Amino acid sequence: LMLVIARLYDDEGRARAAANALVELGYSSDDIALMEGPKAPSQPGSELADASAPKDMVSNAVRVGSMLGQHADFYMQRLTEGRALVVATPPFIASRMVEVTLDEYNPLPDSHVPPPAPFVPLSEQATPLSNMLGLPVLVNGTMSEAFGFSTKQDGLSHFSQWFKPLASDFTFSGLVGWKIKSGSDTPLSSMLGLPVKSERLEGKASSFGMSLSSKSGTPFSSMLGLPLLSKRDHYLS
Repeated sequence: LMLVIARLYDDEGRARAAANALVELGYSSDDIALMEGPKAPSQPGSELADASAPKDMVSNAVRVGSMLGQHADFYMQRLTEGRALVVATPPFIASRMVEVTLDEYNPLPDSHVPPPAPFVPLSEQATPLSNMLGLPVLVNGTMSEAFGFSTKQDGLSHFSQWFKPLASDFTFSGLVGWKIKSGSDTPLSSMLGLPVKSERLEGKASSFGMSLSSKSGTPFSSMLGLPLLSKRDHYLS
């Protein structure tokens, strides 16, 4: 099992010394890579760079990227001008020695990849449904705005634009042809043609075993023996 160990240095000389220290300890140069940060543009009149240099730089960058794997982007973003990166892939049993050796040359604090966030099962998450659907828990606005609807349009809500009667003097009673107010004291019975009082019960004191009149203000509760108020605090809060 091979591990990947990388350290960033703010000085190329220190990085090269760290890489050479690993070679002196017996590690193969095939398992060690050194990559410098981008150089400042050369000044006019300076000596021309070796034509093979760009090719070697690309080859080295590909090798370093292959060694870093999924962490390549993390280190490339931090490999700025003047910095240098040392990467080593020692066996697991020798990984601690490599870390100690590279740390002796004072690497930069941001050399370490942050540990991944601990895995939390969906059943133990505070907002499992939102996390599963990828929805934000809090929205800076209304539900209409979250779905791309304007909150108001011509003074009305977006939903009311589809059903404009809802924003006017619309009533359900008017929709089905019922009057909101009626001159009758028993509008429903009158509309359905039902008698307010049944002649069948004329002169009777009870029906279905229940008294038709009661001196109690709560006849149904009194008949069933139910208390009107509960002693439980959460019913009174």
